[in-house]
Amino acid sequence: MTQQVLIPDEEQQLHTLAQPLVSSCPDLRQMARDVAKRILRKHGHAELDPDDVYLNRFMTAQSSPHTFSGWQHQDSPFQSYTLPQLVLHRFDVADQDNSDLLSYLAGFYLNGPGAEAYDEHNEVPIAPKDVLEDFWQIDFSSQYHQRLDAFWQHHAQDYRALSKINFLSKALEACAHDPRGALATCIGQVARALTGHSPGPVTLEQLHELHVPTDGMRVCTFDIGGYVASDFLRVVMEDGRQLLYTPGEQDCLHLFTTRKELYWWVLINTNQADNRARFLSHFPAETHAQKADSAGLNHLIDLLFFNWGGDDHHILNQLDRGVEGDAFSHLRDNMQQRMIADAHFTLRSNSDLRKQMWIGYLQAFGQIAAPLAALDWPIALAAVGAGLADTGLNIDQAVNGHTTSERHAGTIGAIFAAVDTLFNAALLASAGAGAAQEQLPDTTAEPLPAPATPADPTSDPASPADIEAWVPEPYQPSSTDALLLPFESNEIISVEPGSGDLTGIYTQHGNFYVLIDDKPYQVRHIAEMKAWVIIDPENPYSFYRNVPLRMAADGRWQPLERPGLQGGGLKDDMLSLWGKYASGPTPAPLPATPYEVPDELRPILQPYAESPGHERVLDGTLSFGDARIDPATDEYRRLRNVLADDARQYLATVEPPTRPNLPALARDASAKEIIRRVYESSDGLVLGESHSQLGSKQFLIDNMSALKKAKVKVLYVEHFMTDFNQASLEMFQRSGKMPSELLAYVRSLDKGYGIDPASRYSFTNVLKAARKFDIRIQSIDCMASYRQAWNPTPSMVIRQQMMNFYAHEIIQADQAIRGSSKWIALVGNSHGNTFEGVLGVSELQGAIGLRVEDMEPGHVGGIEIDPGLTILENNANERTVKGDLRLQVPIATSSPTIGKLEHSLASKGTFAIYWIEDRLTLVHRSNDGQLKYTPIIEEGQHIYISRPNWPWVSGRRLRDLSELRSTLEHHGLHYKRG
Repeated sequence: MTQQVLIPDEEQQLHTLAQPLVSSCPDLRQMARDVAKRILRKHGHAELDPDDVYLNRFMTAQSSPHTFSGWQHQDSPFQSYTLPQLVLHRFDVADQDNSDLLSYLAGFYLNGPGAEAYDEHNEVPIAPKDVLEDFWQIDFSSQYHQRLDAFWQHHAQDYRALSKINFLSKALEACAHDPRGALATCIGQVARALTGHSPGPVTLEQLHELHVPTDGMRVCTFDIGGYVASDFLRVVMEDGRQLLYTPGEQDCLHLFTTRKELYWWVLINTNQADNRARFLSHFPAETHAQKADSAGLNHLIDLLFFNWGGDDHHILNQLDRGVEGDAFSHLRDNMQQRMIADAHFTLRSNSDLRKQMWIGYLQAFGQIAAPLAALDWPIALAAVGAGLADTGLNIDQAVNGHTTSERHAGTIGAIFAAVDTLFNAALLASAGAGAAQEQLPDTTAEPLPAPATPADPTSDPASPADIEAWVPEPYQPSSTDALLLPFESNEIISVEPGSGDLTGIYTQHGNFYVLIDDKPYQVRHIAEMKAWVIIDPENPYSFYRNVPLRMAADGRWQPLERPGLQGGGLKDDMLSLWGKYASGPTPAPLPATPYEVPDELRPILQPYAESPGHERVLDGTLSFGDARIDPATDEYRRLRNVLADDARQYLATVEPPTRPNLPALARDASAKEIIRRVYESSDGLVLGESHSQLGSKQFLIDNMSALKKAKVKVLYVEHFMTDFNQASLEMFQRSGKMPSELLAYVRSLDKGYGIDPASRYSFTNVLKAARKFDIRIQSIDCMASYRQAWNPTPSMVIRQQMMNFYAHEIIQADQAIRGSSKWIALVGNSHGNTFEGVLGVSELQGAIGLRVEDMEPGHVGGIEIDPGLTILENNANERTVKGDLRLQVPIATSSPTIGKLEHSLASKGTFAIYWIEDRLTLVHRSNDGQLKYTPIIEEGQHIYISRPNWPWVSGRRLRDLSELRSTLEHHGLHYKRG
């Protein structure tokens, strides 16, 4: 167990602040569920889960004497809300005026879209007009505002205290990670300036102290184009350096020596759909979308990328507003204003409805879904230590989670972890603070680690081939003529230019144009920038492609220059913005094992090694009489037999190393806490999974940054063979480009285990995440261990014996030759720990085995001593898998679509991704009821679709299919697995 500084009374006092604060913090979704439960109870259906009750709307109806409403429906609903969603959205104005007709084309059912019929078999006998009346009596919006007022009235001081605890705990973690680095030194100084104390144990009295920043430091807000982040603190030091505090994020303390570094950090954190959604969650909901001539924050971020190779952008910290007085009082007051503003923007009261203003999915997504998403996770909790990263949730779980329970479960534990961090003796010692809280020593500033820093001046220029492969086409360096070419309009200008604010602007047919070299270009005015921007005439509501303008001295419009993207000024390491991350030095080669297929036979055996279904050829049952194939399969069988014999002999005599002590973890411990505590006890962690499940892959992908910070250097992976895949893995590690043969193989793994190609949590994305954080990927299988082709099979555990032994040999050699380091392994759950008498990889390596198990969303996950899992196989044999620890992960998994597209995509707004004639295709049910087919275009390392009536995604270069899926889901479409 981690040693603690002996100040138990203070620590317990701080713990007691968290429970009532979190319990009282208004949770919009939970409040909506509570109201929905009351409605069900009132109407005699208390046994139903409100998340399983849907209000469906239909285009047609047939009379039925068997239903409560008198109507049945054979078509799929065109609109569907769960009952808690309906509490939030209310009925629309037409429903208020025609409530008696609601039951004709609308009703409550136990199924949403996709049921075969909607009749007495799945009807919930409640009249929609009765629920409409319930809503008028409840006035949910007013209730929510009252709850908000009560929360801040009773918990304002405790909120401020916990926000200070969170800051100090993050500061201590950063200091412990690199105690003599520039960031640690700066944080120590800033912590003392903002709180009067160094990172470390504090008393409740000290937390309640008000402290005005000292030492010449200026505390400021952070804004983009005048849109101020709710919970960021920016500290500007006398020497011009800036420290940015972003609570709720995994890495929440950032040091910038120049404005260029800050600009680069913003780009790095907004270059994908998921990270941009997280970034936007730190800003009030009303700032996200455009209105009038204001572009809105989301579009402004697109405009930041125009000169991504440059040094700065003038709209960053455009206000540069200072914070007066105590910094944590400012955080508290700002968050109070944010929650009130979001509620006003999102919810509509009875009074609003009387004024014909109503909420519903029929309105634009940018005005409705985004603010609901922002409110859905209680944003106030991020500043006190329970943001998405702290609780182990990702943005999809927070926005799309089935119920509140999975999101709420880790909140208290995350805040407790922040408190415990301040009293952690090991961290204090690592940070150089010690129990006496001595002042952190000043040290010489060191360079910031990538990717927070833009290009190193000594970096090599980016090659044309790499620019073409990695940089999306709209952002590639180009001449002015080439830059403007895609924006040329076919409009023939027949009016005179305007004057005043419209000087040089032509207004024609409701659009604005400028002339450059006598060619017309459509433009829009951006109020936040006080500037005009050329837009794509084919996609005028998107700013993904844009060219900002300036007026030259002679009164002519000219594109802004892009000095960082001209004259060969683009450095290779700047391509990290688009996914080309730097890799460490090439590791020393491992010696060949006596079990690997010889080089000369690999081309012959590769199809047999990388694809299942050839067992009869490999085991010798089937022979082609081929002079090339038969000797190769003979050699496979010889290697297989040698490996099997050596494995059995070794496992029969080995004395395994002493096992590490298991860390004492609360069931609701966050992933970050699990990682920290495990690696305090052991250098290795073995994840055991059911290969078709996603929780283990989620743990890896979402926490690769935390693993890197824990100094994990190697990911050992089952399924990948040293004799057939390792060379491609190392090529991928060096270049960042996945070789075609490796991509085909890992996609076949995903397909073979039923993992959706558009899933974020796939084998493919595990490799990409490890490469992004420069965690080396090492195969621990070979063909002889992986392709189990026997006739007859010598034992029920021969695969476990062979693979575990071979993995042990590879890990031992890797650690000895390439340097001892912390590591993590991903294996099947029968390989992690002892299985039917066969020692697991964790026992052979003296590591900790963590078995990861998926749960249905809505259940409460967590970590505990593994009770084991007994599986009944098809032959009725019972087999039990068990690790040291078990982590249960609530996660949504898509079920494969069954039947034809017409059935699987029955509802408007549903979509899937299919291979059609060897081409990836997006298929969706459009608003006109038709299926639409959109090719997915591959361009270098990116994909995109061309669909101009979806301006928010058309032409936008995306990382992969999971980002495409995420982008569509964030804009209100519903995914059905293809």
